[in-house]
Amino acid sequence: GKHIGYDVSSNAFFFERLKGGTTNWAQSIPMVCANKPKDDMDSDCKRNKISPDGIHWCVETIGPRFTASIACLLGCVHNERPPEATAEGLESVHRCEQECNNRFMSLVPVEESWIGNERTFFASSNVVS
Repeated sequence: GKHIGYDVSSNAFFFERLKGGTTNWAQSIPMVCANKPKDDMDSDCKRNKISPDGIHWCVETIGPRFTASIACLLGCVHNERPPEATAEGLESVHRCEQECNNRFMSLVPVEESWIGNERTFFASSNVVS
C-alpha cells in the first residue's frame, strides 16, 4: 500500500533521508516529516509530532504513551512474581508484552476511560484470557 507517498510494501522507505538539512546527520524522512518532501529536500518537510530531529521523541506527544508502555512492560516481568523459567512462563511474558505493545505502542487511540481520574494500570506475566 501507499502512505503519504511511500511504498510501504517493503522497509526501504525507512532509509530515505532528507537532503540540505541543518543537522550533522541525514534525518529519516518518515521519522521527522508529516509529508513526502519534493526531491527529499529538508525545506519541503512539514515536521511531524513524533520526532523533531530523527533522534529524540517529541515528549509532549509521545512521552506519556512511551512511559506507559515501559511501565507496562516492566510489570510483565516484575509484578506479582517473576515468571517461571519454563516455556509456559516465557509464553505468558510474551502475551503480556504483546498486550502492552497493542495497548500503548500502536497508532490506535488510547481509550478515553483510561485517561485521568487517577487511573492506574497493572500488568502481569500471569495474563488472564
